[in-house]
Amino acid sequence: MNLAEWTRKKREHLQRLRAPDVRNLVPTLKDFSHAVSTRRQELAVVAEIARATLEEGQLVEALDVAEMSRQFDRASVSAVAVATDDIACAGDPADLATTARAVSCPVVARDLILNREQLYHLRLSGADAVLLTAAISPAEIRSSIEILASMHMAAPVEVASDAELSSALAAGAKLLVIPAFAAGELSFALVDSLLPRVPHSATVLVRGPFASADEFEPLRGRADGIWIAGPAMRAKDPAEFLARLVEAAENG
Repeated sequence: MNLAEWTRKKREHLQRLRAPDVRNLVPTLKDFSHAVSTRRQELAVVAEIARATLEEGQLVEALDVAEMSRQFDRASVSAVAVATDDIACAGDPADLATTARAVSCPVVARDLILNREQLYHLRLSGADAVLLTAAISPAEIRSSIEILASMHMAAPVEVASDAELSSALAAGAKLLVIPAFAAGELSFALVDSLLPRVPHSATVLVRGPFASADEFEPLRGRADGIWIAGPAMRAKDPAEFLARLVEAAENG
């Protein structure tokens, strides 16, 4: 599924989305930005709970979200991401609420954000941050960043080209995510192209299928952290797998 098809199906889905009850909105107390910003001194680890992703396909057939969340939290990851999209990732906003109750670290929702109502719904479900995409206009990115900031939430923006990086920076993005995939495999081609253009004042995470410390060592001193889904979800013992990665990421 490409982005255009995903966007079309998501817009159809959003027509059925009920209006959020904003009377129950309260700002988050968990600072995702602080948790992942290392000033390039070490690497933070964001671990994603997902049944499937666009890049890696189906990851698991059955998933106990609460137990997986607890395993990720035991590994002392910097933050836990949750795929809430039900079109490309087989996710559910209920997964987000389950994870938010189970972990002590910040939780970031990964979805395709096309309107502000989604942001309010995700906060009501327990999100401390929401991943945005720079494939929308700078005005829409800026508006989403401002709405999230009003709830004390972070707004990482994923960029997949020079043009998207420019749009994100023009919209005021301070947290950037760069995908490191090629045909579902780890690839630094885009990362190597974009990192030199990222201001040192910005926080940058690289999202990819990192299965060992050797694979993310080339990012040390160049990025603030890594974001992984597939290898963690498929691990026989996710807590042990992630604990080893966190130790290596933080200490080299």
